[in-house]
Amino acid sequence: MAKFIEEFYYGNLDPQARSTKENKTSLFSGLVFCPDCGSKLHFCAAKSLKPNQEFYRCANYKDGRGTCKIHYIRNVSLEKIVLKAVQDMADFVHCYENVFLYMIAKNKQALRKIEFEKLKRTVANSTVRLGEIDKLMSKLYEDNALGRIKDDFFQKMMINYEREQKELIEIVTKGEEVLQDNQQKSDNIRLLIQTFREHTNITELTPTLVNKLIERIEVHNNDKSSGHCYVKVDIYFTGAGMFEIPSIDRIQQLLEEVRKNPEGHRLVA
Repeated sequence: MAKFIEEFYYGNLDPQARSTKENKTSLFSGLVFCPDCGSKLHFCAAKSLKPNQEFYRCANYKDGRGTCKIHYIRNVSLEKIVLKAVQDMADFVHCYENVFLYMIAKNKQALRKIEFEKLKRTVANSTVRLGEIDKLMSKLYEDNALGRIKDDFFQKMMINYEREQKELIEIVTKGEEVLQDNQQKSDNIRLLIQTFREHTNITELTPTLVNKLIERIEVHNNDKSSGHCYVKVDIYFTGAGMFEIPSIDRIQQLLEEVRKNPEGHRLVA
């Protein structure tokens, strides 16, 4: 997603504030991470904080005694940023769904259908061959035990079969992992598109919408070089990742590419 920047001022920051004491939760609990250390950002709320002062900060900050910087952002500011990102993405997908799918395919977020089917055939053929090798190796053992073939021939053939077996097992294992991962990505993309189709006018965020649309949020450390505090937020959409909406000119170029290459945007169904 495009990188959003929100201006805010520090409120009455209570270093003892903890969400666990008040049992308050945010729409984004469990989704907000620090891009520097990888830790989650804790949601902090307390009686001493008004709702518009509740905030997130890096779990490794530890009131300045930890290993990371604060990565502070107010919850109300984050809600505004994410809502704007969701609205922009919804408008784009509503108007240019085919371009969106084409961009996902180009960015290799998910295998295109033709690539998916090719990999499926490779895994299937390799699995069949593994079964054949098992039978051949069993027959080889039997022939050697009964004296039908010499030991040197037996050893040579076993080395060849074991080498091929090892290569095929690696192909099947990695291929199945890719297929499974790709299927999950395709399912996520379908969920994203279906959610946008069902919600044509998003005016507020709900837990259901957030869980369906947002995969991860990263809050960068603040920038106070201008005298105010600015925070950059990266939003990763389900199945699409951090997706940057193209300009109108770029959309026109992509529409022409889709027209010339209609199969290029066909992901796994």
